[in-house]
Amino acid sequence: MISLAKFSKRFYCFGVCLLFFVCTASAQYNALFWKISGNGLHKPSYIYGTMHVSDDRVFQFSKGVMPAFARSKAFAMELDPDQIFSPSLVASMMMDTAHSIRKSLPDSDYVFLDSIMMKATGVSFSLLDRLSPVLISAMLEQSEVNASATNSAKQQHDFLDMYFWGLAKKGKKKVIGIESVAEQISALQSLSYPEQITMLQEELHKMKEPVSGEQNILELYVKGELDSLQTKGNDTNMPALFYKAIVTDRNERMAERIDKFIHINPSFIAVGALHLASPKGIIGLLIKKGYKLEPI
Repeated sequence: MISLAKFSKRFYCFGVCLLFFVCTASAQYNALFWKISGNGLHKPSYIYGTMHVSDDRVFQFSKGVMPAFARSKAFAMELDPDQIFSPSLVASMMMDTAHSIRKSLPDSDYVFLDSIMMKATGVSFSLLDRLSPVLISAMLEQSEVNASATNSAKQQHDFLDMYFWGLAKKGKKKVIGIESVAEQISALQSLSYPEQITMLQEELHKMKEPVSGEQNILELYVKGELDSLQTKGNDTNMPALFYKAIVTDRNERMAERIDKFIHINPSFIAVGALHLASPKGIIGLLIKKGYKLEPI
């Protein structure tokens, strides 16, 4: 059996890697690090686009990143890992007994899925058979990104977002979870079960037949090419209601909360990079609220 602690930690990964389903960037947003000022702020805050990987390349920060982190009184991220687990978490992520992945996928797809999950997690998929298909899709997306990582044998880093969180805890900064687990689960539930199964099958088929020579998400992230990430993400056919729930609505919620807490404490904010871009991304929404956002 998977321990509840490990299961809840994996949920953090599911939450942050949802951003890979869609990309809504444009060329004017091709930067990972931004300064937030104006609109009555006495001191600036900063926002950094992260990725849930530990590849050496994502830790090659520009020279202003760590000084800005050190100056900030608070650290904010999508979910505070200390606040993730709750007794109802596992149940809320599972389908009812009338459904299972095994019953819904052709044998060939199920065998392929089981082999991937065993390699990525060391766990037979039979233990996860009633997990919501959309979360399985998120796990597969993350495994593709991790497979492209080029960590050295001496790599000591945690995942990038968790690295910042660890530094914040060590520095006794105030840690802010911008969203709650319940809110992220609610967003996932906007997609019907048949739609989730379709999304899962599409992801499996994409992994069976990868496009030769295609740049992967990690390479584009390291270069800061958010517009190219948009093009890659637009290959996914996502129901409009689901897109609204996991991208547009979440961006609006996070921008509203950022607007409040940066007036209390100068903050270093780390969110999935693709939540930043486009007029409906966090950067655009903060600009509409009267802030000045400058790429650094």
